[in-house]
Amino acid sequence: MKVLGLDEITIHKGHGHYRLVISAPELGIVLDVLSDRSKETLEAWFEQRGTTWCDNVEVCCADMWDAYHTVAKTKLPNAQRVVDRFHVTRNLNDAVTTARRTIQKQADEATQALLKGCRWLLVKNREKLTDEEQAQLDKMLEASPELKTCYDLKEDFRTWFDKTTDRKTADKLLSEWQDKAKATKLRSLQAFVRTLDNWREGILNYFNGRHSNGFAEGVNLKIKLLNRRGFGYRNFAHFRLHILVAFQPTSR
Repeated sequence: MKVLGLDEITIHKGHGHYRLVISAPELGIVLDVLSDRSKETLEAWFEQRGTTWCDNVEVCCADMWDAYHTVAKTKLPNAQRVVDRFHVTRNLNDAVTTARRTIQKQADEATQALLKGCRWLLVKNREKLTDEEQAQLDKMLEASPELKTCYDLKEDFRTWFDKTTDRKTADKLLSEWQDKAKATKLRSLQAFVRTLDNWREGILNYFNGRHSNGFAEGVNLKIKLLNRRGFGYRNFAHFRLHILVAFQPTSR
């Protein structure tokens, strides 16, 4: 097994109980579903696989849940640990949303009205906006130069992920982007810059092979569909077996 994806899923919204889905994107299968995402549970799972199995893992991709990376560091000694780009981008989108609220509160009444309910216009990829949405976005950004700076940073960050071809260049461009974000003085962006500092190595490791949890995100959608079809599984063991069967190669 060369590449592993670790991604949690919560079936019942608001309950805060996470299941950990372990997938092998190169094979297109789910290896297992664990009852929780704790450090101890994941350690035990790797220990069951054995040292030889763990030594053969070359890449482990996960979000910024510390337990995943802590366990991977000790149990997968030869694996490059990659922070999933989609979770990083989601983190930035949240920061942009918070910044927009701050800017809106400090704006005059006319600008406040223009910025109201504009969250999705800001975080949605520009090429996916309709002509009407693009026109509305342009009006918003024209009314608030500070928000335009924030939006441009968000788009530049997406371009950085999409277009940068090597880790060395990515490292340099990321530092330049962080300097621009710091200059805005917006608290939410400052916090995001600190997040980038804390997870820098894992984020930059993406550019070594462009591994992500894209497959795992698709898995999560299918798992939620399975849960709906089963009218909500109360027995975790049964639910786990249904998931494993659904993602075996013969079922595709």
